[in-house]
Amino acid sequence: MQLTPLLQVATAVVLSGAAFPTSAVRPDEGMWPFDGLPLKRLKEKYDFEPTQQWLEHVRLGSVRFDTGGSGSFVSPNGLVMTNHHVALETIQKISTPEKDWVKDGFSARLYGSEVKGTDLTLRQLIEIKDVTAEILAAKAADKTPEGNEWRAKFEEMCAALSDDAKHIKADPVQLYDGNQFRIHVYHVYDDVRVVFAPEKQVAFFGGEPDNFTYPRFDLDCAFFRVYEDDKPIDSSKFYFQWNAQGAATDELVFVSGHPGSTERSLTHEEMVFHRDVSVPAIVRALTRMAEMMQRQMAASEEKAFELRDRYFGIANSLKAYEGHLRGLRDADSLARIKVRDAELIERSGKPEVKAAFEMIAAEMAKLTEQFGGERPDMQRMMQEHERVTVQVCGAAKATINQARFDVYGTDNYPDATFTLRLAYGTVKGYEAGTTMVPPKTTFNGLYERNAAFDNQPPFDLPQHWLEKKSKLNLDTPYNFVCTCDIIGGNSGSPILNRKAEVVGLVFDGNIESLPGNYWFDERINRCVGVHTGGMLEAIDKIYGETALVQELTGAK
Repeated sequence: MQLTPLLQVATAVVLSGAAFPTSAVRPDEGMWPFDGLPLKRLKEKYDFEPTQQWLEHVRLGSVRFDTGGSGSFVSPNGLVMTNHHVALETIQKISTPEKDWVKDGFSARLYGSEVKGTDLTLRQLIEIKDVTAEILAAKAADKTPEGNEWRAKFEEMCAALSDDAKHIKADPVQLYDGNQFRIHVYHVYDDVRVVFAPEKQVAFFGGEPDNFTYPRFDLDCAFFRVYEDDKPIDSSKFYFQWNAQGAATDELVFVSGHPGSTERSLTHEEMVFHRDVSVPAIVRALTRMAEMMQRQMAASEEKAFELRDRYFGIANSLKAYEGHLRGLRDADSLARIKVRDAELIERSGKPEVKAAFEMIAAEMAKLTEQFGGERPDMQRMMQEHERVTVQVCGAAKATINQARFDVYGTDNYPDATFTLRLAYGTVKGYEAGTTMVPPKTTFNGLYERNAAFDNQPPFDLPQHWLEKKSKLNLDTPYNFVCTCDIIGGNSGSPILNRKAEVVGLVFDGNIESLPGNYWFDERINRCVGVHTGGMLEAIDKIYGETALVQELTGAK
């Protein structure tokens, strides 16, 4: 496909609402740091001004699972909600072939007590310190050949704020490719116990065929309880109250979570390297790993039990990278990035900015020549790519990021770094091909999909789900979508309304959102969540978890 002239592409981008670094064309885009929110934009579009009290509540109510996901406090007694697939590693570790909690589901009520998760820690962000001025000064004064003195100072500053006895840990955070620096101070919880999780088949209904798709019908939730000194913690001052009505179509909602990594600040030529070299190599490697694990699991029941969690992760990553690659191979989308780069060069008016783009392009060409074959040495390629990006191109990337600040100001959000961010958007369906996709699904749809496949895997349901169908209000919303900007790591994030009440639980993006690693397109990118009403309906009427329902709803 030939690219259209620059001006025509730029006009098309503005009209389409796809990713572009001005507030006029990406109104709901962004994974924003809590100390850098687009408050003016929220006020202008939604007439919403979050108070400092609201922001502190949302920050403290959110937690990070160090196994790779997000969560939130949903009761005054330390109850934490996340996804089943975030909890899966923990549930696998407490399972045995005789007591398979992954297959059969887990309930502390049925088991008799909550079980402590193995190697599981949660982090609650209690303070953000901006240390940009200090670190930039240390970098300027660092004359060592390795240039690591400033890094040591950064670590020292974090160590001074940490206190193991009080479970306080401070982490260094770099934003905007090293143009800004923060210290995030966490309260670390290491006694986290499993309360409830449904069967994996219900949490992952539809299996691989439905993964990263929508409409969906998944009860992808799990609940833990946080303890300290062998007692549930008091979370009464920062937990999110449960709103079983959920959010209406077009209602403003927020996602507070820990997006793992995005690469939206990459230049066009860096994305071309990803398209032509690194991502295809990763897809091939993950394909080989998945095929090898499938053979091992098919040959042995023991291996099938042992490897299922790892296989789930590999298969999930493979589908995600395949989506990245499809996006990168879309000529129109990549052309928008080229326009974005050209606009920055033009609007900055600085020769050093143009030179920075050219320098990065030359380095990417060298990497392509070195690793562009069918079977590159993956370890060498990744190491060399990181070296070139950080050491060789570091100054050029800093120049480009500074130019973005100079031109776009606070409309410029940093790439995701598995640190706490706030995204916002509205509950909204979308167009897929020639049809419209609804903003919500219901239990009716779940049972229709199950029946259409004659209850065969991966669309089968546990027997008690079939037997208790008549107990459910089948019109209850089950899953839904919104325009909030998310990426891997957001799994388990709460979806909140203006009152900071929880109305849903993030568990996926739709297939169209997979290129969101590189850009955001509000027309089709959707965050997929489990509806609070659907969770409550199933937990109550299918599982009979009366105590959990009462705790979530505050009922006596």
